[in-house]
Amino acid sequence: MAILVSGRSLIEVLDQLDEVPEDATLHAAEPWSATSATCVSDDDSAPDGFVYLIEAELAHQVIEVWSRWRNGTEPTGLQKCEAVIHYATRDAYLPRDAD
Repeated sequence: MAILVSGRSLIEVLDQLDEVPEDATLHAAEPWSATSATCVSDDDSAPDGFVYLIEAELAHQVIEVWSRWRNGTEPTGLQKCEAVIHYATRDAYLPRDAD
């Protein structure tokens, strides 16, 4: 396993998600929040102290769906985190009425 990104919070990683390879995996320290320590690796194995969160490609989709369901609104960093954590814990997109 190679660590591609380390030493950043979830909000920082999601704000720079376009720079993360689509086939990478995001791992974060629990409990998950915008400030959770996050690392990005080239496989699904979580490094010590981290738990698998979501694949980068899926995180992109989650954020795109969030935006589409809100008439193209660009999500803030916190909204990206909320949508990704919701998906990671429920295997479902964040409903519009959850805002």
